[in-house]
Amino acid sequence: MGIKHIIKGIATYLPGMGRFTCRRTGGTDSARYCYSVWLRHLVMIHQAGLDTYPKVVAELGPGDSIGTGLAALLTGARKYYALDVVEYANTQANLNIFEELVSLFSERRPIPGRDEFPEITPQLTSCRFPHEILTDERLAETLVPSRIQEIRNAIINPDNADESTVKIRYFAPWNDSSVIKSESVDMIFSQAVLEHVEDLGGTYEALYRWLKGGGFMSHQIDLSSHGLSKHWNGHWAYSLLTWKLIKGNRPWLINREPYSTHRELIEKTGFDIVSELNADDVSGITRNSLATRFAHFTDDDFKTITAYVLARKKA
Repeated sequence: MGIKHIIKGIATYLPGMGRFTCRRTGGTDSARYCYSVWLRHLVMIHQAGLDTYPKVVAELGPGDSIGTGLAALLTGARKYYALDVVEYANTQANLNIFEELVSLFSERRPIPGRDEFPEITPQLTSCRFPHEILTDERLAETLVPSRIQEIRNAIINPDNADESTVKIRYFAPWNDSSVIKSESVDMIFSQAVLEHVEDLGGTYEALYRWLKGGGFMSHQIDLSSHGLSKHWNGHWAYSLLTWKLIKGNRPWLINREPYSTHRELIEKTGFDIVSELNADDVSGITRNSLATRFAHFTDDDFKTITAYVLARKKA
């Protein structure tokens, strides 16, 4: 029944306990992790034949740093928008990660793999540095010292970057789609974030509104229980009441939606799905353990533990 998780959830209602139950997001406090994530998205976009040189990039849920967005800027993006529920990142952490990212790109380091980050996805057929995407000519332009300093200045003081060709904006919390101008973004991405979003329909509609015609979104979605059950799919066995107790007073947890829900909403919003890469796991709970709410799950719903989806807004 998840007694320990229920106790933790109830504890979130106690004064001062919220900061202990939702303190960290994990992952993006590592420059190598951010480097690996951004290059994975670039590789997937390249394989689908889409533009790997987006100028305006937005990220949902950057987490402990905006390191993945900084990687996007170092490879040519001019504007980066970070959207989160809670602002976790701080300037010094971002600067530290940025300096390491500069070295990683300058040295054309291989993409860190699952030996270093066991749960990172999507899986790539090769972890070599993608020279065919990030050519020496391209990096000679994006890593020029004056541009690196512009990015550094934007990290330190984004509000005074009006005269710069590089711009960073951080929205936390973002409450509605008006925070970003309609049809102004080339690419939106997220890494293990959309499983935490409560209003999935409204979020996909916002992403559609922000993207230019022909713009695209690249998302890796983690559909596991995130440690809230001893089984990877045990979160689908909890009743609505049990889940309410587990969530407690936390501003976010996981939405427990299967990939089919994401796919349906993506297409309903008006996107064309360009590519998908799902990973299956047949271990865990059995179908007869599913809570009533999830009894309708297809076999694909039941076994899909992670999903990568690349979708494009019609031009």
